[in-house]
Amino acid sequence: MSLTPSNSRMMSPAWGTGSLKLTPSNSPFAKQTPLRSPIKNIRPEVTLALKQVIGTTANSANAFDSRTSGTSFAFTAGAAAVVATVDAEHTVTQKFYRARPTTNPVNPSASVYGGPSTPTQNEARNRTTASLRDAGLGVSPLASPANEWSDAFGIKTSTARDRVKAATCVSFSPDGKFLAVGETGYKPRVLIFSTSAEAPSDTPLTSITDHTFGVCCVAFSTDSQYLATLGASNDGFLYIWNINPRSGAATLHASSKCTSHINRMAWLGNSLITVGTRHVKVWRIDDQTSTVRSSKPRQSDIAFLSSSIHKTLPGRNCLLENLLDSNFTSVASVAPAKAIVGSDKGDICLIDDTDGTQRFSKIAEAGFSITSMAADSKGRLHLAGDQGGLKTLNINETLGNLTPPPSPPPRVESPTVTLGTNCHQIQAVGTLVDYIVTVDSERSIRLSNLCAPDDESIVGDVVQKLPAHGDAVLGVASLAKSNTADASFYTWSAGGSILFWTPDGSCVQTLQVPLEQLANSDVEPNELRTVCTFEDATYLVTGDRYGVLRIINMGTKSSEFDFKAHGGEITDISIFEGRDAAYIACSGRDRVVQIFTRKNDAWDLMQTLDEHVGAVTGLLFSRDGTRLVSCSSDRSLVVRKFVSREDEGETICAFIILRTVTLKAAPISMVWDIDQTDVMLVSTMDRQVHKYSLRNGHCISSFKATDTDGGDAVVLSSLAHIPRPFGPPVIAGVSNTAEKSIRLYDESGTLLARDWGHTEGVTAIALMISQRSDENDGTPKSVVTVAADGTTFIWNLDFRTPNRQDMSKSIDPVTPLTPTNHDLLASRPPLRRVFSQSELARLQRSPEDDNATPTGNRSPKLRKRLSKFSLAQAPRLEPSPISNLLQDNRGSMSRRSYRNRSPSPPSPRNPQISKRRSSIDVRARTKPPANEFGSLGASTESLCRTLRAYRKRLANTTDTIGSELVREVERELAQTARAIGERAKSKGLDETAMVKLLDQYSERLVTMLDEKIAANVSVALRVRENSETGLSSGLATPAVDGEDGYGREADRGTDDSTFSSISNAESIPPETDTITPREEVTTPLN
Repeated sequence: MSLTPSNSRMMSPAWGTGSLKLTPSNSPFAKQTPLRSPIKNIRPEVTLALKQVIGTTANSANAFDSRTSGTSFAFTAGAAAVVATVDAEHTVTQKFYRARPTTNPVNPSASVYGGPSTPTQNEARNRTTASLRDAGLGVSPLASPANEWSDAFGIKTSTARDRVKAATCVSFSPDGKFLAVGETGYKPRVLIFSTSAEAPSDTPLTSITDHTFGVCCVAFSTDSQYLATLGASNDGFLYIWNINPRSGAATLHASSKCTSHINRMAWLGNSLITVGTRHVKVWRIDDQTSTVRSSKPRQSDIAFLSSSIHKTLPGRNCLLENLLDSNFTSVASVAPAKAIVGSDKGDICLIDDTDGTQRFSKIAEAGFSITSMAADSKGRLHLAGDQGGLKTLNINETLGNLTPPPSPPPRVESPTVTLGTNCHQIQAVGTLVDYIVTVDSERSIRLSNLCAPDDESIVGDVVQKLPAHGDAVLGVASLAKSNTADASFYTWSAGGSILFWTPDGSCVQTLQVPLEQLANSDVEPNELRTVCTFEDATYLVTGDRYGVLRIINMGTKSSEFDFKAHGGEITDISIFEGRDAAYIACSGRDRVVQIFTRKNDAWDLMQTLDEHVGAVTGLLFSRDGTRLVSCSSDRSLVVRKFVSREDEGETICAFIILRTVTLKAAPISMVWDIDQTDVMLVSTMDRQVHKYSLRNGHCISSFKATDTDGGDAVVLSSLAHIPRPFGPPVIAGVSNTAEKSIRLYDESGTLLARDWGHTEGVTAIALMISQRSDENDGTPKSVVTVAADGTTFIWNLDFRTPNRQDMSKSIDPVTPLTPTNHDLLASRPPLRRVFSQSELARLQRSPEDDNATPTGNRSPKLRKRLSKFSLAQAPRLEPSPISNLLQDNRGSMSRRSYRNRSPSPPSPRNPQISKRRSSIDVRARTKPPANEFGSLGASTESLCRTLRAYRKRLANTTDTIGSELVREVERELAQTARAIGERAKSKGLDETAMVKLLDQYSERLVTMLDEKIAANVSVALRVRENSETGLSSGLATPAVDGEDGYGREADRGTDDSTFSSISNAESIPPETDTITPREEVTTPLN
């Protein structure tokens, strides 16, 4: 650890101007000093503050403490210590004590060496080297450039000390001035806070960093003079600190080794008692026989340290006799020199240290396993058991009647009081002036009257209950303003419990979802994974790990419809409620999306979508229900649109793929933009947040979720889009990095606010919809975060009006600068009318050359182009009324085509032949025609086979065809095509597509004729020249070859233009312009 104090007030006189010069060493990099802005520091636009904590992480009596003479109790919740105060109306108010890992305390470090005093390997070498390195001292003048480089470039490496750690133990000082909080993990801290109302709750008075591996227990002495801190068994040290009553500063008084497994410790006068597994020991603080240990001065420490003298803490074990194998779980002081110890077998033992002999004896049996005990101000001792019961003992009667202890010890006759219908183990118990507080294994906190009205020997009724989830909270979602549950949001846990909450954190309704468990022990236990409600909260839809989807009626709290929807875990559920229909979509790790629809008060499977090749992690319906977006681990977003048609009096509905957005990394979370209907925010594994437009699939903007101080980027595991009265909305997200923070970004990627409190994976975040405020008014909003540590945090968001210089920092030309009040004309989007390039080009052309854009069945008439070699008019191909074939009829008239099975990367437009057939086809399928002998279908197939054989024969033969045969084939093919078009038109088909195809291929035919005639004319000219010069010989007439070639090419072109176009009619894009056949005048040469 460093010998250099981190606080300027800790500077020792040895660091004078003449003793050491802390001159920075030379660096090859230029010093980057940020320029000072002439504008003064402005207040932040958004402030994030912790408002309410639901649940606790206290799993033992060490993480809970209470003031017997007051009205406050403390417990741990993630990285914070919560101090709750009860008023006369049983209302509980909370205050939170937590400090960032980099927070400097008010008082200097209490460690002897300015760091941990726990011995480590090569302690002397490590301390001296680290101190000199941090101070910039060394043999070489370039001994410490690394620190300067990292500071200059804003590179800060995260160490174990910089990570947020969970609070494990708390303790009030008896005078109520201080609160001590211990942390867990490597290099933990013991923080001493002031409980004064004026003192800040995020800056500790003292930070003790001498423990190495977790802090197990902390306890103030009865006179608030000493603080005992005990490390975990891996740490193995017990420290006694002397606390300054005015400043809260701590100095080391004594220390000792303690490697036993300790469950609890308590003060007995000026002595400390620790109890644990086969362990009961009394430590003497003011023992005169204790040796004073003085650390030897080292040459490197002479200039820094004055004197480091502290005592060795002496201790002596109690003789357990026949309780040698017992596990002692709790201890409480009941007299100045007497304490009662309880064990997990129900043994009640007494430690009598009146004469300094610390006699240990068993005096009674509780009848149940004792988990915690506490003494109240009325001279009673309350014992908490593992079955959820409480027993109350009168301390004076118990000690008076059982001294000396009888053999065998009697059983306590006090009645056992159960504080609830469900008997959960009580983890901790504490007493206030008028109440007794208990924390059970479900992490629920109960306040009961200290005494019953008719019997002071038992505990009274429960007056306040603070429920919570007993296991990991996996999700949170907000509810509409008006709902049957009268709640603002709800949370669910892995055990199947669903709790509905009000904005102030009060639970108004609970629901337990039944979870089926398999008998096979090798299979993971079933868990509730996702929950979604209807808008009015009349129905709940749940999905578990085994793929079971349940639709639960909130009125009866029973499941009405159960489906085995997936073969694995259900990852997400989305619901759309329309006027005429309602849909439920669920996704799973089996790469499938299931869509259910409601018909006649019953739910039925409508469609199964299996386009993804990876686990589907998210689903969202658009606000109008016409779009369904799914994200998958295959790094894609699939956008589907809703289509429907009438078929034989029945409406068939389906979702078909509209487009696929390919991402660079797997998506983690997605949410709709709160202002734009077709814009979505997506967070990905590469620590990016993207904003996509689903109209064209383009990325509008993106940013990396980084810190303003140059820290590492984080992955936002859950997103929420929050509106604010001034400026664009705010993007809220939670990270599961070392700090487990909640972050607020603007749409340009600037970090607006950040806070923390959870210590395990933060699973979800949701915006709480207030029942009294509008979305865009100036009232503070609230967000809710849940985590795997079982806690739920409610945060307040306070949006402040930005100053003028803030509004000019970044101006988005797309976003309006006026407040988003849709009732005002100034808030509406400005008018726009931008001409396209085609419209501008048409305005520049002359009216004679202007051809209207084809609409409907109209086609632009092209100017007639005459062939240079034409002598007679060629037969004109009239446009056929054959229209584009629909998908339900193309199977009988074209070759087989394979549809796109998967929209996964690189592109869903590339046809891929898959061996696995999809479970449902979004196209309307019809029965194949009955190709019986003599039917029209059989004749059509026979004709196709004949034409294919004929084309192959033309390609492989050298025989010639006469011109008459060529014209006859052309005439028959044209009539056949016209008949097929009329046949298709009678079934309601569109004729524009076939007209386009015939026009295109007729142009191709004319071009081929031009090339053939040109070749024939060149041959004829050469023959004429040879005949005139007398050098002509017996040449074959070129007209015959021209006719043969013309017939072959014409037949081939006609066949391709007619039947190949029919099979590929639907592949023509709708934007293709319709072209009429050109009229050419051609005659064969004589």
